[in-house]
Amino acid sequence: MARSSTSFVLCAALAAAPAAWAQEPAPSPTPLPAPPSGAAAAGSVIPYPASFFAAQRPDTAYDMILRLPGFTFDDGSAVRGLAGAAGNVLIDGQRPSSKTDDLQSILIRIPAGQVARIDLIRGGQTGIDMQGKTVVANVIRKSGQGLTGRFSTGQFTTGDGYTDPQAALEETWRGGDRRVDASLSTTKGHDGSNGNGGRLILGPDGQVLDASNTRNAAPNWQYLANGAFESPLAGGRIRLNLTLEDQPYRLDSSDDFAVAGRQRERMRLDLADGEFGLHFTRDLPAGLSLEAFGLQHLNKTGNDSVFVTAADDQHFSLASSGGESVGRGVLHWRRSPTLTIDAGGEYAFNWVRTRTGFIDNGQAVTIPAANVRVQEGRAEGFATSTWRALPTLTVEAGVRVETSTISSTGDVTLSKTLTFPKPRLVLTWSPTAADQVRVRIEREVGQLDFSSFAASAALNGIGITAGNPNLTPQQDWAYEATYERHFGKDGVVSLTARRLDLTDVIDRAPVVSPSGVFDTPANIGDGTESDFVAAFSLQLQRIGLTGATLRGQGTWRDSSVIDPTTGAARRISGQHTADAELHFTQDLPRHNMVVGVDWVNPYHERFFRFDEIDTNHQNVSLDVFVDYKPRPDITWRVQLFNEDHYVVERDIFGGLRSRDPLTSRDLQLRHFGPILFTRLRKTFG
Repeated sequence: MARSSTSFVLCAALAAAPAAWAQEPAPSPTPLPAPPSGAAAAGSVIPYPASFFAAQRPDTAYDMILRLPGFTFDDGSAVRGLAGAAGNVLIDGQRPSSKTDDLQSILIRIPAGQVARIDLIRGGQTGIDMQGKTVVANVIRKSGQGLTGRFSTGQFTTGDGYTDPQAALEETWRGGDRRVDASLSTTKGHDGSNGNGGRLILGPDGQVLDASNTRNAAPNWQYLANGAFESPLAGGRIRLNLTLEDQPYRLDSSDDFAVAGRQRERMRLDLADGEFGLHFTRDLPAGLSLEAFGLQHLNKTGNDSVFVTAADDQHFSLASSGGESVGRGVLHWRRSPTLTIDAGGEYAFNWVRTRTGFIDNGQAVTIPAANVRVQEGRAEGFATSTWRALPTLTVEAGVRVETSTISSTGDVTLSKTLTFPKPRLVLTWSPTAADQVRVRIEREVGQLDFSSFAASAALNGIGITAGNPNLTPQQDWAYEATYERHFGKDGVVSLTARRLDLTDVIDRAPVVSPSGVFDTPANIGDGTESDFVAAFSLQLQRIGLTGATLRGQGTWRDSSVIDPTTGAARRISGQHTADAELHFTQDLPRHNMVVGVDWVNPYHERFFRFDEIDTNHQNVSLDVFVDYKPRPDITWRVQLFNEDHYVVERDIFGGLRSRDPLTSRDLQLRHFGPILFTRLRKTFG
């Protein structure tokens, strides 16, 4: 079920006390460095054995990650590079060898019974690739033999009367040092931002010009297959993975206006992609080890939209195909127990080909960059070192240098070469076992979204958005400081302040063509962003709630860029001023149950286009759930969501906002109704 997402959140997740180091040795197929001891161990690596999570009866490694004290899960970020795009969870000390198969799905496919322990690594650890993060979790699996798996089936039932089923089958075979993973899943959902509701068209003075009852149906499906194979090879270890995915999406939206009459938009969107990846590791003499990645990804998109009114008939079509090829090699040198040096390189080739058509009342309309092929070849070299200078001080320093050539043929012909040095410095000071201070200075370069090179359409809304093959990656200098304190047996609190000095901000701007003016993604200049993040994690036993946990995180953000249409300062499009999330969980082991409440604050996001300002509002999200385990291998979940209000507000101007007046306001209230989710999960083996 598609749910509205927040970029920054006052998150909540449960805490429990750091437990003693598990007595069993790490059974990972990849040798891992021994954790430090004493105060240094408490400052950098906190191990949580499987027994730590036993009272919570987790089904998967992802359930355990969500219960990790002082940790906020990150599924990956939109930065350039294979390693830089990784999330903040390792599996047996390694990152997954896939970008399409997201980290959350991978963790969900690991049964909790296969997890020996999870190490929380803060601020860097010699011998561990931190993936550019200051905090990572390392899921260490048990060794074993035989077949294990999981089957689940469930459904979403909405207040609008939709019943959306889902099912998944996952299996793992382990034989000695070989491993085979396979999974199949299918899910149907509805886009919660496209519910039914009222719609008003207002004049500039607030007078009602027209009104309608809107009917929206937006079903979407996902069919997903994954397979992976791990085995010794050539003195090392190899992992091969394959992902195949198909995602059809349909939208049928209609309005019955009192004045304008009936309007209807129908859209068919089909997304299909496949990815093959490999990951090879091998230990070498003299403290060296080799790590190599390879990845090939292909995708295809088809979009067909029709919008019909009493006076207008529009048809938009898009056919797009693309791919990504990546090769990466890293040489790790464990020079001493306190110093690790990594060096390597990466090459990536990305391409996309798009063909776009737009017909308005039988007349073809030319869209800027409608038919183009865009490709990028990017090479990067890097060297980093992690040095435990003192038992309480770790220094991570490195530099990456990338060069890329972006070229376009077709409607837009261009070629440009870009070079970006990307230095990084992280200092981690752990004066006591409970306190840690982390400071980061880094130049970051964002990833180009190749979908921005192609046109898109929302015909019953903002209309046509032009593509822009001439985008430059957004860059920033990041300055960040974090203070984290562990208190009592299991409490954690952290405070983070972050400043970003932005260059080549990607936002919205007008583009002029012979057929008119269009909105397009564009680089609009420099900007700034300031963030403050507060997070906590604790158990509530001290106030008499044994087995109860509470986690929270909040982010407050302020940003500033110059609007390319008006020349005035404003926030970056789509950013939230503040986001917050809280999670309360109560373990009831005597009843074989876990109950919980999740809360996410309401938010609004604003997009600044040349001829309108669009604001989306999401009401507060509150859900309650019950997990019941009548047997250790069976889990029933019942969950109720209240996500039932989504508001779209469009302020429409006569032309450029800098010169033309406000002509109308389009207000759309969409009710999706409360959502009931039920799921049965059966594990075996």
